[in-house]
Amino acid sequence: MNKRVRAIFTVILIIVALGGFLFVNSMRKNPELDKNSSYLIIGKENLIAVYQDKLAVRIPFEINIDKDTTIRDLVANKNEEEVLKTINKLLPVQVNNYMTVKFGQVKLNVKNAKNIPETTVDNKRYIITSSLYSMYDSLYNEQQNKNEVNENIIVDVLNANGINGYARRTGENIKNKLGMKYNAANYEKNLEESYIILNDISIEKAQDIVMQLNEKYFKIQQVPTIPTLANIVVVLGQEKNIDFTIEVAGENNATVQSISDELKREGYRKVESEKDKIKVESSFVEYASEDYFIAYKIAKTLNIDSLIENNNLKNKIRVITK
Repeated sequence: MNKRVRAIFTVILIIVALGGFLFVNSMRKNPELDKNSSYLIIGKENLIAVYQDKLAVRIPFEINIDKDTTIRDLVANKNEEEVLKTINKLLPVQVNNYMTVKFGQVKLNVKNAKNIPETTVDNKRYIITSSLYSMYDSLYNEQQNKNEVNENIIVDVLNANGINGYARRTGENIKNKLGMKYNAANYEKNLEESYIILNDISIEKAQDIVMQLNEKYFKIQQVPTIPTLANIVVVLGQEKNIDFTIEVAGENNATVQSISDELKREGYRKVESEKDKIKVESSFVEYASEDYFIAYKIAKTLNIDSLIENNNLKNKIRVITK
């Protein structure tokens, strides 16, 4: 009798253990990935930004958000909502939600899965935002870009420098060089800085427009304040007394001086050379998010491919040369 009881008890234990095992594994199973929405996957060693079935971007925990904080630090010290909010500031296209996956690998059913473009500076890894924007334009916005022909793009050109006819002449230049439509008008007041408002246009097309303009200090206005149907608005400021510094640093003093002189020749007003030597594998331009187009134009002038976002900067661009 005791043997039968023990046998029954053993069978019950096996069934309970098996049930527990299956339950735990079902809990560990990755959630079903939704092909119709965008979201951030928070994993054990990286984040993955997923955009429907189009694109997935892996972001390793070792990537630095700024000089002192890595993605790992962010995930360890913030709740998921704060992680999502911070990561959305780094990505060209925001994700709407998040999910946490602690076990196993995520099977991504997307057309394109890429690692976030990065570079190493002083043994720290940073996102190359210029390459990131290009990646999104070529992969995620591929279908949009096919329909984004220049003749359908409308540019509002607003004159805020007080020079008669300047907006119209600038608009004509955009029309002749790029084949885009334009509306020219005077801004309500004169400004020192120039501004860009991105309404419905890819970064790539906006870059094309910026390179046709004489102005150099274009701030991105994050909250649109001008009601318009235009794809992009450019406000052309005076740019005579700009409170904006360009710092140049590197290991070779002669190279630093050469780049500083070139920027001054191009019309950049406040260019300074850093005394501290910095050794890097490749040159890059460092900028705050609102100053992306200022950095882009400087990088093009200097034939530098890499741009790194650093929101600790304020009214400052840093050019770090090899």
